[in-house]
Amino acid sequence: MTNKSESVNSFTQLFSEVKDYVKLQGEYVKIELVEKMTKLIATLLFIIIALVLVMGLLFYLLFSLAYALAPSLGFIASFGIISGIYLVLLAVLMLFRKQLIVNPLLRMIVNLFYEKPNDGNETDNQ
Repeated sequence: MTNKSESVNSFTQLFSEVKDYVKLQGEYVKIELVEKMTKLIATLLFIIIALVLVMGLLFYLLFSLAYALAPSLGFIASFGIISGIYLVLLAVLMLFRKQLIVNPLLRMIVNLFYEKPNDGNETDNQ
């Protein structure tokens, strides 16, 4: 009778351990997801801020170029040239959007969510 009681007790203990393990794994997945989402949001926020600053810089640089060209070409022609530069930049962005925007963003997200775990056997050369 003690043998059966011991096996029931062992099974109960094993069930309790498995239940705790599954609960801890669920918590680990939640923490890992929060970490990766935080990295993703922080990176995207940095990119947005950098783009806004670069756009402002480009705006003022091209605006000053228009004023520099104005004495020789006139204001209308100089601002027309600047509009043409913006149009060319837009066309280049549209033509190469996959190489310039989609692929790097996709690569960043894939590397973030599917990074290989470092088990100590590999050396990190970065």
